[in-house]
Amino acid sequence: LREVLEDTYDFLEVETPILTRSTPEGARDYLVPSRLQPGACFALPQSPQLFKQMLMVAGADRYYQVARCFRDEDLRADRQPEFTQLDIEMSFTDMDGILSLGEDLMC
Repeated sequence: LREVLEDTYDFLEVETPILTRSTPEGARDYLVPSRLQPGACFALPQSPQLFKQMLMVAGADRYYQVARCFRDEDLRADRQPEFTQLDIEMSFTDMDGILSLGEDLMC
């Protein structure tokens, strides 16, 4: 995974924070109380979307993250409260570029 993304496609691996501020998204957040700020809480990320957007605005045009995500949802067969996802962001590409990357990652 890393060899293909970094060596072949020149991606940068990033890591975003696990403890963050709660944001209005689809599912409920898991909250972690702050010991140093009574009454305040951190949220476990549902997806590192805000951090990814900041990277794109800052000019990082190819980066990826193997991200741990947490969603406080009703348990169902197709929903997991905790999971890992591969986030890939790339600017200035076309459909063939995306398909080529996907094929190389699968092989």
